[in-house]
This record gives sequence, C-alpha cells and structure tokens, in this order.
Amino acid sequence: MLRKYDHQSKQIMNTSLCHAVLKSPALIGCWALLFLCSGCQDQGGDLPPVTNANQNTGGSVNPGPPIQPADQMLGNAPTPASAPTPDSAKKEFQLTARTDLFGSTISILDGATSEVIEEFTLTKGELTHEFTIPREKTVVVQANAFGHVQQSAPVQLTKNEEVSVEFDLLGEADFRELIKSATCLVRIPDGGFGSGFLYGDRQTIVTAAHCVAAKNVGDLKYTFYPDESREVTYENARLLFYDQKQDVAVLRLAEPVSEEHYWLWSGGSAAQGDEVLVMGNPGRNGEYDPMYARSCKVAAVRPDELRLDVEIYPGYSGGPVVRSGTTQVLGVVSYKIIQSDNYEQVGYSFARSSDIAGDAFTQWINLSEELQEGHITRVEDRYSREFGRNLAHNAAIAYYGDSAVYTIICISLLQDYKIHMIRKLAELPPLTLSQRRLVLKKAHEEYLKDIAPDIAEKVRERVSPKLRGTHLDSEHKLIMEDESVSRTVKDSLEKSRAAYLQLKEAAETIVKKKKGEDRTAEEFEMFILELWGDVRFNAEEVITATAPR
Repeated sequence: MLRKYDHQSKQIMNTSLCHAVLKSPALIGCWALLFLCSGCQDQGGDLPPVTNANQNTGGSVNPGPPIQPADQMLGNAPTPASAPTPDSAKKEFQLTARTDLFGSTISILDGATSEVIEEFTLTKGELTHEFTIPREKTVVVQANAFGHVQQSAPVQLTKNEEVSVEFDLLGEADFRELIKSATCLVRIPDGGFGSGFLYGDRQTIVTAAHCVAAKNVGDLKYTFYPDESREVTYENARLLFYDQKQDVAVLRLAEPVSEEHYWLWSGGSAAQGDEVLVMGNPGRNGEYDPMYARSCKVAAVRPDELRLDVEIYPGYSGGPVVRSGTTQVLGVVSYKIIQSDNYEQVGYSFARSSDIAGDAFTQWINLSEELQEGHITRVEDRYSREFGRNLAHNAAIAYYGDSAVYTIICISLLQDYKIHMIRKLAELPPLTLSQRRLVLKKAHEEYLKDIAPDIAEKVRERVSPKLRGTHLDSEHKLIMEDESVSRTVKDSLEKSRAAYLQLKEAAETIVKKKKGEDRTAEEFEMFILELWGDVRFNAEEVITATAPR
C-alpha cells in the first residue's frame, strides 16, 4: 500500500499498487530493492512531485515519500549511537581506594565535615575497593588497619580517581613487629612445640600438620607474644583442614584474637631469589626460644613447595614465610633435612605453599554455618581415628632423617681421625715395629682426649637441637599407648628408636667398649653402619605401614 499526494486537497492518499506490481514479474526485483533500501521519513507540508520511471500507470504519478524500511515499519528503528558523556558532565565519579595491608577498613570522609560518607572492610586478598562519589565532591580517603590510621590529602573529584593510602608499617623494624603480631607459639600437650600464624582473619590459624600432635586437638594452645608482658594464650580450636602428606593444617579458634593482631594472606607464587622473612619459635634442648625472625631468600621453587637458603630450627615448623615488605605469606615452614657431609651444614629447609591452606580456608569459609560445622566434624573424626598412625609415621621419618645426619657425622669424624693418624705416621722417624705401635697408640689416645671431644661438643650444640628425633619422647609414649596402632608398627618403631639413640650417642660422644677398651676405627665404622641399617630398615617398615591413605 503506497500513499499518493493529492495537490488539490494537499493530503496524502493510499494507493494500491500491489496488483500492478505483481502482474509484472520484471518489476518484482526492483520493488524488493526499493522496499529494503529506501529510508526517508514521512514529511508534512508541500512535497515536490516525484516521478517513478518504473511504474507502468499510463501517466505521471506523484507517489509521495519513498517507502520506509522494514524495521521502521515494524516500529524497531535503531536509535543513533550516543557520544560518551564527558567527565565534566557526569554527576558521579568512581573513586578507587587502595591500601597495602590486608584487612584494612577504608572510609570515605567528607572533606568539609570529616563525616563518613561510605565505609568498607577489605576481606581475604583484597587491597582495593571502588566507591561512587558525587561530582565536585572533596573527600579524604582513610584506612584503618588494626588500630593504625592513615589518611590521604583532600581530593576534589572532577573525574574518576585512584587514591592510595599506604601505611608506614612495612619498614624493617615495624614490619617484623607486624608479622610477629600475626604469629603464635603452638604448644603441644606433654611437651613439644611449633609455630603458627593468623590467616584470612583473626580467628583462623595455619600451622604444619606435624605440629598438630595431640589426641584431642582442643588441647593445643596458641600463645601470641610468648614470654612477654603482653602474652596471651588461646585454646579449644577446631580442626577444619589436616593433610599429613602436604604437612599443612588449618584450625579455627573459638573467638577472634584482639584487633591489635594482623592477619596474613597468600601473596601469589614464590620465585627463586625472592627475599622473605621467616617468623617462629626456634628451639634449643627441648625448650622454645622467644619469637624470632630470620631474613633469607627463596633458593628454589617446586610444585607446592619452596626451599630456603638458610637452615631453620624445628621450632619454626608451621611458621610463615612472608614476602619482605608485605603481609603476603608464601609458605608454611615444614623443615626437611637432606644428607650432608658437613655437620656445619646439615641440610636444607623447606616450606609448603601457603596456597594449600588458602584453598582449604576459602572453600570452608564460603560454606553455610551448618555445612561448616559438618565439615569440621568430619575432619576431626578422621584425624582422631588416624592420630596414632600419623604420629608413628612422623616419628619414623624423624628417626630416619636424623639418623642419616648422625651417621654422616660419625663417618666424617672417622675420616678426620684417619687423616690425623696418617699425619702422625708421616712425622715418625725410622722406628721398630713395636715403637711405631706405641707412638700410634699414643696418637690415638690424644685424638680421643683432645680432638674428638671438641667435635662432639660442636655436634651437640649445632646439630642436635635442630633434629626432630630429640623431641619425640612424649610423642613416642602416646604412640605406644594408642590402641589404633598395630603391635607390628609399635615393635618396628621401638627398634628404630633404640638404634637411633645409640647412633645419636655415638655422634655426640666417643663410644667405647665396656671396661674402657677403645674401639678401633674399623670397629667403630662397622658399629655405626650396623646401627644405621637397623634404624633405616625398621623406620621404613613403619613408614610403609602408616603411609597416608
């Protein structure tokens, strides 16, 4: 249906052309093209006459405006694209506030009245938050991190802005104090200790799985600022994650610690050469030292594990490995020993990736309260059932690893002894066989009296406090009393422990035969190797029988 302009009445009239067009097949293509491509709007008032050369009407026709496109006929005409609104015309702006400490509360203050316009507490790994602020508004960005408050200079918003409020707490002295506030001493019932740290909030503690060595997890105690006037202890934590193989545990306190304590969060992947701080409670002779920090570097990175370029005492186990100048934790100290032929460098220290704890915590915190409780109940039930097995497994590993170190120390002492005797022999003038025997016997006695004790003292002072087997007396008793541990496992562990203690004594003293008769170098070597074989064989029996399922 077309519309025709009547010059007499100055009105547009509808004219039916359908019949005429359809009668002419040649015109169908042109008509379709006209239908799809014409785009003029109807216009009021006088219109100029238009002649359609393709119409076969027997005369000139003024058809009026061209036909509208199909989308306009159907009421779907596209609107022209609008140009972006310039900042000067916006009524509101986006203000991105950034801080450098997890857990900060960011407040937007009115620059004129100091009243709080909007406030947001960062959670988990957040360090930024976006606020919508009215245009031309002057504001101050304030960040409150556990009692420490920092403010930005006044900002008049004429466009979208990003404002950073950084705390002056990440310098060397303040930084160590900050990490210290997040780290605790983990006390194991009946002796033993490790470290742990607040993670994700002020109510969650991460530590090494082997530090959770209590039949009842609620008996573990978590002490912040140990041996200081501000010391505070928490207990009755629940176990929400425990992985013996990865040596990571996550526990939930019954209530949050006070607001003066910071918490840490995973800070991305570690890289070789990263400068880090390790915080924990180093131990000496079965007793913990005050909280202490060590600066070091990441020496190597493996999947879910990183190696540090310094040795870490066992009391650091479970402590955080923090990226220097941040509150980003990279690892959980696990403390592993490898063999070394130098007792001055008895092994490497390892940490497990903090992402292991991060994944467990994130999954748990996102559950409903009912599901959270059910999850903890299942984890604690499984832990209780396997407590004795896990403890025996860890003890066997400790005896095995420590015995390897003591064996190497003894072999090293033997090599030193042989070098000493060769030098004495080289200094001898021509002597009879009996004279040579007397001189060598005297040199042997001198070595045992003057040289060997010094080496044994160094071993006791430097090596022994670092090894886990030294602190397993109470754990060994728990294993022997646990009915879930088989008699076969207990017997093998007893044999491994007995050989371990003899080997330890041999390295820390100069072992003699009964009645004061000295062992020869060959006898001593044979004695040491036999002990090492006994420890290794029986420890492997226990490790295999109690391997994580």
